[in-house]
Amino acid sequence: MKRVLLIGNSQRSAVSGQRSAVSGQRSVVSGQRSAVSGQRSAVSGQWSASNKIESLGKTPIARSA
Repeated sequence: MKRVLLIGNSQRSAVSGQRSAVSGQRSVVSGQRSAVSGQRSAVSGQWSASNKIESLGKTPIARSA
C-alpha cells in the first residue's frame, strides 16, 4: 500500500511540475516585456540627467548657494 501511495504522489508532482513549467514560460515572456520597458526608462533617465546637467550649468552660483 505504501508503494502505491508513493507512485501516486510522484505522478501528481509530475503534473504540478508541468504546470510550473508553463507558468515559468509565461513569466519569461513578461520578463522580456519588462526588460524592454526598462530600456525605455533608462533612455529617458539619460535624457533627464543631461537636462539636469545643463540646468545646473545655467544657474548662477549665487542662487545655488
